[in-house]
Amino acid sequence: MGQARGIFSREIDLRPLWHALRDHPADVICWLGVFLRVGAYLWNRQYWMDEGTLLVNLEGMRVLDFSRHLQGDQLAPFGFLIIERVIVASLGDSGYATRFVPLVCGIVALRLFKSLAFRLLPSAAALVALALFAFSDDLVYYSSELKPYSCDLALGLAITLAALRLLERPLRGGWLATLGLLALLAPWFSFPSAFIIAGCGIALLIDRGAKRWWTDLGWLLVISLCWLTSFALAYRASHALLPPATSMYVFWDFAFLAIPSGGRTELVKLGGVLLEVFVNPLNLVAPVYPALGVVLPVLLTAIGGFSLTLRDRRVFLILSLPILLALVAAALRKYPLHGRLMIELVPAFYVMIAEGTQRLRTKLGRPAYVVVLVLLLAYPCSGTFYEAQAQRERYFNAHGDLHDNRFVP
Repeated sequence: MGQARGIFSREIDLRPLWHALRDHPADVICWLGVFLRVGAYLWNRQYWMDEGTLLVNLEGMRVLDFSRHLQGDQLAPFGFLIIERVIVASLGDSGYATRFVPLVCGIVALRLFKSLAFRLLPSAAALVALALFAFSDDLVYYSSELKPYSCDLALGLAITLAALRLLERPLRGGWLATLGLLALLAPWFSFPSAFIIAGCGIALLIDRGAKRWWTDLGWLLVISLCWLTSFALAYRASHALLPPATSMYVFWDFAFLAIPSGGRTELVKLGGVLLEVFVNPLNLVAPVYPALGVVLPVLLTAIGGFSLTLRDRRVFLILSLPILLALVAAALRKYPLHGRLMIELVPAFYVMIAEGTQRLRTKLGRPAYVVVLVLLLAYPCSGTFYEAQAQRERYFNAHGDLHDNRFVP
């Protein structure tokens, strides 16, 4: 027990691994997550269509030349484009070079999420959330893709952690400067950071108003005004990168929320778009009986959200308001609610789902809790490790998703 036979029949002592799992489970999960991300990066798969089209806008371009529309109906934040153009000009167009920044962001996001989970959740629930995050197929894959998705994730987590820390202390000195800098720069490096900044900002304004910390409230209003100005400039400049005849809104039409007027078709579409979140990007619904499989993650999200509200309403607002704003944007046809474009919202879902498992453990006992964990973790974790060992080209559906859609056409 504790030993295994390795190459050339040499005995391998597994006891250090078991001791590490027992004594430092969070560190083991994090290192496995890093291993998965680095492994996908080192495999250096071929550029797929979207990456290759974006690469055209990086090669042979002056770093700050944004005088023309981006080719191939592409769109990415200015900061990301500038950094990648510098890399391509300096190191060439190898996948190792162009995907290095997404890899770093993916690994940083893993570390940031560990801090977030253990700040908000009991230890057992934090480990569940960390396992979901570390072994997420989408988060592993997009950590080695020439796209800004893992950058969205890391920046969103940094903003969320900063907001949570500001719940505990007055807005002074370094924290004031950090928040202001994040607010000013975020729109230029991540489009969906707008949901995180705005949601966290509203939560902090409510908190300061309730406490009657008027000085803090004033500074937050100043930072909000600066962010709104920066966001408006970035939004306008980014739209100038799209050609007038862009097909982007046609491509993403399925992921906008139709406001129901009572018709059954509209209600089905609305429900489908919302449920699809648990498939892409959360990957929590197996392909067998998806209508049944989606019940558990939806239920855990609802229970976890309710439980967080009871424990600390401010924390629930910081996690849920960005999701609410994303729903509003999708209803206004300003931003699709689907897959890789909403990867920055994944941490909030995982935290609420893990909180839901903890609540069920308290109410139903350990045997039911173990069953819930198996049902929750078995499919996404096994799928991720399968893809890691297979090291094969991934296929995408018509919407560019890693996983077949279950609830949208």
